[in-house]
Amino acid sequence: MDILNNSIERAQAKWKIVCNSDICAGCRICEVVCSLYKEGVVNPELSRIQVVKSPLDGYISEAKICKQCPDPECLAVCPTQALYIDGVTGARVIDAKKCTGCKLCIEACIGTPKRIRYNSEKKVCIKCDLCAGNPQCVRFCPQGALQYIKS
Repeated sequence: MDILNNSIERAQAKWKIVCNSDICAGCRICEVVCSLYKEGVVNPELSRIQVVKSPLDGYISEAKICKQCPDPECLAVCPTQALYIDGVTGARVIDAKKCTGCKLCIEACIGTPKRIRYNSEKKVCIKCDLCAGNPQCVRFCPQGALQYIKS
């Protein structure tokens, strides 16, 4: 795997996942698929994608996914260099073997809600890694609200 670490210049992500909130039904299948694919259990708390419903906007649903920021603060603050940029997809990825669970990346994340989560059982941070170029949330979205596009 071609891996770039955070000691070299930040690069634009090559791919990203976007959500069309106009057609998102809020079914949360993406959360189920993600946690099952990544963690082997159905647990939305362990999903790398989060469905948010806004009652102030008429209960419009939207899936929130890592934006794969061009100059990610999460990557810059990681003291163990567990966060890196994947050379194939450009995704900002966490190497669980290097992650100490300090949560500095979560604090640094600019997303609301935070796009990085904490797995309290494994004591590591988790985030979307674009499933190495085959995002399962996109594949199984019954409404077609999620798309995997070039950045």
